[in-house]
Amino acid sequence: MLRTSLTTRPHSSMSITILRISPKLFGFLFGCLLGCASAAFASEAVIPANGGFENSLESWRYGDAMSQAVPDAARTGKLGLRVIDNDKVKGSSLFSSSYPVNPGQTVTLSFHARSDSSFIAVYLWPRNAAGRLVKDPAIRGDGVRQVAIKKSEDWRHYTVSATIPDGAESISIWVHSWSSSTGTADFDDFILDGIASGTAPLVSASELAAASSAALARAEKEKIPDEIPPRAAPPIIILKLDDLKQVNGNAHHSWTRVADYLASRNIKSGIGVICKTLEEATPAYADWIRSRHDSGLVEFWFHAWDHGSWKTTDGKSLSEFDGRTFEEQRQRLADSQRLAKEKLGFAFKTFGPPGGGSGRHQDAATAKAMCEDPDLKVWLYPSPIDAMGREIATAGKLTVLDRVWAVNIEASVGQPSYQRFVAGYARNADREYFVLQGHPTHWDPNRFSEFEKIIDFLIEQKAIFLTPSEYAARLNGRPAQQVSGK
Repeated sequence: MLRTSLTTRPHSSMSITILRISPKLFGFLFGCLLGCASAAFASEAVIPANGGFENSLESWRYGDAMSQAVPDAARTGKLGLRVIDNDKVKGSSLFSSSYPVNPGQTVTLSFHARSDSSFIAVYLWPRNAAGRLVKDPAIRGDGVRQVAIKKSEDWRHYTVSATIPDGAESISIWVHSWSSSTGTADFDDFILDGIASGTAPLVSASELAAASSAALARAEKEKIPDEIPPRAAPPIIILKLDDLKQVNGNAHHSWTRVADYLASRNIKSGIGVICKTLEEATPAYADWIRSRHDSGLVEFWFHAWDHGSWKTTDGKSLSEFDGRTFEEQRQRLADSQRLAKEKLGFAFKTFGPPGGGSGRHQDAATAKAMCEDPDLKVWLYPSPIDAMGREIATAGKLTVLDRVWAVNIEASVGQPSYQRFVAGYARNADREYFVLQGHPTHWDPNRFSEFEKIIDFLIEQKAIFLTPSEYAARLNGRPAQQVSGK
């Protein structure tokens, strides 16, 4: 019998406007879906709710994993907002709750920020009754008031004011980085003046209907059964942790946290390396990798040269190992292997292609380049095995370890979900092994806690944690299971 206590972590602290819905539906939406925080009803509540991020990203809606609440980003209190944007195609996106306003009303936003580059801005975002942006024709460019964050190691105070345009009924704050620029920025202490203290956030009827429908479908799919089906043997788990690179001469503190945690529990894992920063690897960074490699608990594998996307002549954005010529892909692998041997003292035995862009993340040229490398033995396939994967496995040079989409650390990139993981695991009781992908640099304390819960559950299931190469060797010539996700 699985015994667990699930807590819904709300993303927005919203009160409900008066709508003609049944008490039962209202209760469901209010308590389970929207997770309205009681602080939103306080008579002296500061606008916006959770403007200091002390409750992580509660009351904020994020559309990616670039935005996270972390202690290192705090100017005051325990937490602050950190935006890490390393994607040259997609920008970050974080919205506050929406608040009621009237045309002609003036609102002023103040906050503090610091940034390592000029890549991000904060917007005042007016919406109509349908929740769509209302542009002010008097404002050039995007038609909305915004303030760009300047490069500064120190905290700077920013303000931006807007007069609500005709047709707008609400206002929210949008923290957004531009698609072609990258960097890291911290934010804290958002205060929105011009709206009465204690004003409750808004949610429209259309938002309620769409959210309730999506939540009901998701809840049914991710429902944890009362009992986990028995297995013929304990599951074999390969932890596939992506995107290690040197940052300011060291491994990012998120990597230290996850590596130390797993080592404390004697759990083996695989860490994917972005190799370009090995060119300038400091002794501290190289030693950090070597010491964990030598412990036998971590296999470092080839993930990417730069993890950058690129554009075709027709403007389509593709990931690093999709669409490039065989010669280009072979060179990226060769440069990475050379640096691994020079800086780390070992060659990569495993490959897992990076994401990004809008393509497949790997192609026939990738397969040819990887199959010709004398050191590579394992391919961490990014999907349930397909025709190309079967062809690679049949050739015999590489062992292909494929994925079950329903069983993963993260529900979406950077967002671990214990509930989704257990639900998917229960539906795949006949699967011998699982490759579980995660991105530790995106995990704030709440997300890391979800990861810990997944590890605790797997330990209860008597899971066997192996590195990719260890499991490939254990197969002893057996073909990797070709079980598609369910």
